[in-house]
Amino acid sequence: MGSRFSTSCVFTETAPNCEVKEITVTTPLVGSGATVALTLTDYGISSTGILTVKGTSTSTTYGIIVTDAPTTAVSSGVLTITSGTETGVKTFRLTGESN
Repeated sequence: MGSRFSTSCVFTETAPNCEVKEITVTTPLVGSGATVALTLTDYGISSTGILTVKGTSTSTTYGIIVTDAPTTAVSSGVLTITSGTETGVKTFRLTGESN
C-alpha cells in the first residue's frame, strides 16, 4: 500500500452554508497509491452523502496537469481516497450532501 498523506493536505471549502458541500484536498508531492482518509462529518458532509470525487495531478514530465483516477471507498462515514498512477501534487474535488 502507498504512503498516507493526510497530515500534509490542505483543505478548502467552497460555499460553506449550502446544501451541497464542495471540498478541495491538495496534497504534497506523492506517488501512486498514496491514501488519505477523511471523516466526512468533520467537513460538513453527511456520512452517507458523498456524491463525487474527481482528481488531477501534476505529471512527472514538465508539470503538466493530468487526470488522476483515484479509487475511493466509504466505510462508517470515512472516505478513503487512493491516488491514481501519476506521481505529483494531487488535487481532489469532493462534493457531498451537507450533514
